[in-house]
Amino acid sequence: MCVVFVSSIFASLVLCLLGLEVTNQAQPEVDAANRWFDQMNLELKLLNHEAAEDAWQSSTLPTETVIVEKISQLAVRKAHWERTTCSRGQRYGDFNASFDRALNLLCRSARHTDEEIRNMTKLLAYLQEIYTETEVCVNRSCDDDKLWKSTFFKYHEQVSNNFSVNELCLFGEPDMERIMSRETIPLFKDKMNCMMNDQHILSWAWQSWRLAVGPPVKESYHSLIQVMNVGARRSGFQDIGEVWRAELEMPNLREIVSRLWLDVKPLYQKLHAVVRHFLKKKYPEVKNFQSGGQIPAHLLGDMWSQNWETLTASILPHEVDIDRNFRNSNCSSEQMVRKAEDFYSSMGLPMMTESFWKKSIFERAHNITKCHGTAANMYDAGDFRMITCAGNSMNDFYVILHEMGHIIYYMLAANQPTVFQDGTNSAFQEAVGDTIHLAALSPSHLIRLGFLNSSYLKPDSDDNLNRFDYSLLLKISLTKIPALPFSYIMDQYRWNLFDGSIGFDSDANNYFWYLLESEQGIRPASEIDRTGFFDAAAKYHFTDNTPYVRYFLANFLSFQILEGLCKKSIFGDVKTTQTLPFPLHRCDLYGSKRVGRLLGKALKLGRSQHWTLVLEILTGSSEISSRPLIKYFAPLTEMLDKIIDEWQLTVGW
Repeated sequence: MCVVFVSSIFASLVLCLLGLEVTNQAQPEVDAANRWFDQMNLELKLLNHEAAEDAWQSSTLPTETVIVEKISQLAVRKAHWERTTCSRGQRYGDFNASFDRALNLLCRSARHTDEEIRNMTKLLAYLQEIYTETEVCVNRSCDDDKLWKSTFFKYHEQVSNNFSVNELCLFGEPDMERIMSRETIPLFKDKMNCMMNDQHILSWAWQSWRLAVGPPVKESYHSLIQVMNVGARRSGFQDIGEVWRAELEMPNLREIVSRLWLDVKPLYQKLHAVVRHFLKKKYPEVKNFQSGGQIPAHLLGDMWSQNWETLTASILPHEVDIDRNFRNSNCSSEQMVRKAEDFYSSMGLPMMTESFWKKSIFERAHNITKCHGTAANMYDAGDFRMITCAGNSMNDFYVILHEMGHIIYYMLAANQPTVFQDGTNSAFQEAVGDTIHLAALSPSHLIRLGFLNSSYLKPDSDDNLNRFDYSLLLKISLTKIPALPFSYIMDQYRWNLFDGSIGFDSDANNYFWYLLESEQGIRPASEIDRTGFFDAAAKYHFTDNTPYVRYFLANFLSFQILEGLCKKSIFGDVKTTQTLPFPLHRCDLYGSKRVGRLLGKALKLGRSQHWTLVLEILTGSSEISSRPLIKYFAPLTEMLDKIIDEWQLTVGW
């Protein structure tokens, strides 16, 4: 505003010197622009609140036509409002930086007709219904062959309270997911009243979930892309993928992503080689599992092969089992949420609100349809909510810390105008909770939580580390590193579907597996022809139509931000060239008010500033770097090299 006003005075002086008539148009224009900005934010808040309420209902109630219709009507109204509001706001172009940023954020979306919006809403509701409400059922049987013969699927319209006592029905999340992590295999065997081969159960779970959701998603997803692309092109974009990439405000996003992946691919390949070696020893009966080849996807402890954490003990056994200690603590879901809140609040960050504790959902109830970690900003004073469906594991604690990171960001940005009440971009929004999770896994904080004895801070080698350090680094690497190729692939795949370079005929699933095999080094659980399948639909974010490259970037950002916050905690300056007095994985941010103030300074900006400024506040650099991640795992990399040399392992596939 001041820039415009000063410039207007200067222009008036020039006109006077030239002997021309001066008309005072500046202040009325300033007032009109300010009125537009204030009115826009007020109306946007009301629309966002209504959208949040509808989204919450759709997450906590079975999918019903009335909810879908409400969401559709609101989407149509918001599209009309955006077009009208943007048209008015564009009259005041180049008003000031804040005004122009708000206008850009508000007005760069794809433009769809009312009918297209209604069509997209119905398609998205159907896709989400397939993922969240489909059940894989099996008649209780004691035979591996009969397991497949008695398997069937229940979709939304088939789910009924009338079920046979001989039926065992499982949702994708968390039921099938927990089988894949091996967490509930003993319970599954018990419910089936017999002992079965673990590898067969894993293969069954992996294949049956993809068979249940892939085919019904494929045709509707193709239709969704066609409609999304029409609106994207109407707004001047080439396809909806370009719209998605624009949100991150990185014009060279593809180059950044490729560079970061190439930086860490050598570390991933070493981890892959070691994991492959130990899995091959554990499962010698698996056919065509080659010493230098791809890993069968169902053996990796995760439905999507992006988290291999459960394999830690098979590779580097240690007398301290953090997961077992956590389970033995018998923490309730709410107690775990309280522990997460304690970490954030110890740094001086806000505590959760009264509304949060009243309205959040921490355990799965019969009426919860989307049992996927969710954080909600309801755009209503102090109303922030969470869905976690938490069990009693370290992975559940991660989900809670991650989702609470979103809520902390929402709370700190709440004083911004509505249009700026979000993360500076979606990657930063995802990175906050992941950063705190890394700090919560530091040995000193595990001691504070009561899951580790203080003796495990003592070094037993010249590098000041001990066996637990290496076990912990391996555990974290198996969580973080395999997620990189998976998140890299997910959007590379969708971008190619969006721009038409990959078709929906025989190419779609074959290309998906080309990426998984070449970049991630995994292969399907069985050797059947998968041409007619649509395996990407097995991931929640695919059917939810959520861009995934944000998670790839957030993974790098979390290590980079952790290093910056550690420097701030120890030295008081993120730009210091001094070396931390401990390895990065031993950095515990608990109780650091310095860190809390710095996070508050960065996060309270919300989306009002470009992400490069926020990154510079937190790290001293305006560029995303792989260096802190590589530095964090440097001791582990040396250990992997020794294992590879000892066993003469092939690196790559």
